[in-house]
Amino acid sequence: MVAAPKLSTRNRRAHSIRLPAIGALSAAVALPTTALAHERFVKHDVLRPFPHDFFFHVDHNVMSIAVRVCLAMVAVLFLWFRRHAIEALIETKLRAGATGRRADLIRFGLRFVTDQPMAARWFERIGEWAVILFLRCPGLVLMYAASNSSLVMPTYPLAEPTKALFQYASVALGIAIITQLALPLCGAAIFAIFGYIVFAYDWKLAVDVLPVLSVAIVYVTCPWNSHARLITSLSRRQIRLVRLVLGFSFFALGWMKIYNPDDVIGVAQNFPTVTDDVLIKLFYCGTDPRLKTGCWLVAFALSEVLSGFLVMVGVFSRAWSLQLVYVFTKLMVVDFGWPEIPHLYPIGAFFLLAFSNQLSNELDGEPRAAGDRRWWRSRWGLATATALSWLLIFPLLYALTLTHRPFLRASATTRASRPTEIGSRLE
Repeated sequence: MVAAPKLSTRNRRAHSIRLPAIGALSAAVALPTTALAHERFVKHDVLRPFPHDFFFHVDHNVMSIAVRVCLAMVAVLFLWFRRHAIEALIETKLRAGATGRRADLIRFGLRFVTDQPMAARWFERIGEWAVILFLRCPGLVLMYAASNSSLVMPTYPLAEPTKALFQYASVALGIAIITQLALPLCGAAIFAIFGYIVFAYDWKLAVDVLPVLSVAIVYVTCPWNSHARLITSLSRRQIRLVRLVLGFSFFALGWMKIYNPDDVIGVAQNFPTVTDDVLIKLFYCGTDPRLKTGCWLVAFALSEVLSGFLVMVGVFSRAWSLQLVYVFTKLMVVDFGWPEIPHLYPIGAFFLLAFSNQLSNELDGEPRAAGDRRWWRSRWGLATATALSWLLIFPLLYALTLTHRPFLRASATTRASRPTEIGSRLE
């Protein structure tokens, strides 16, 4: 990204920030208003009682799911630590007899999967479009939410008497984002809205909006005269910030699903097709069918923990990002439909990472030079991957079972009874 020139006059600066400033000021004025309820556009009412004790005890079902997710994380981390050796092996064995188009395809696949820069012009063009989508789609979602009396996303309904004020402020902010008018102030406004959501709604619900901060943190690093520029590329530092914030967001969202499971259970009961996703089924197949919803939720949550952590540290970022683009597009288009348009946030962000040439990582692994002493040899790579995966999953999973959660819609049953979904429904 080209460095921003110094602004010439105070009047020019004031003119460039007027519209988003009005929206931010309007939001600040309405801060004392507290929301009346937590609702979603998609149906999320619990249709049949669920034994909350399931989330207060690590039984054999939860342990089976956690072990599978842990093994998946070990495998991915080990492959990442050994990626240079694997890449050299493929280069030596597979490309030895390959020529022309086949050799180029192998080289392209290796560079894409290992997050190396891609020189293809079509790849760069898609990356430029992904930047435009990432920077501007929040404006569309803000205006859609305003037209449906909600703030940022359907999770946060607006109430009288400040509903109209928030709606106009959201539209003004959306217009500023779409036109790239004073993006740093737009980013500050999104951070302010996040703070308001934590204050006026509930910190447990505010976790839902964490992915939006990945675009807000890019806005605040953009030039003030952003409306006069066609921004089609982001710097390596900006892409790293997106990756860190986005990855942490989904890491936190996964654990929050286990800590506060009611809404997700309600969605699964109203839309049972979401529990049949093939990727999630790999983690919970073979568990107690009488506790299918709970097992699906734990599998879904831990898969978000897995993908969020790997994106956060930059392990196979492109591959994970493409997979998550598919998952969220399916949820929005197939399972829930138009009411879940806020999924454009993660879709745009993961699409940006998938087609970026500025990727970095926090786990480099073994050195590339063949003559260097390699600390990340196979046994050390496997031991490190195993220890890191275990520490990321099991201690926190067990700690959550010890937390007191009186906010759940029904009190947890005693651990001795261990009822099932079917048993609860018949009572």
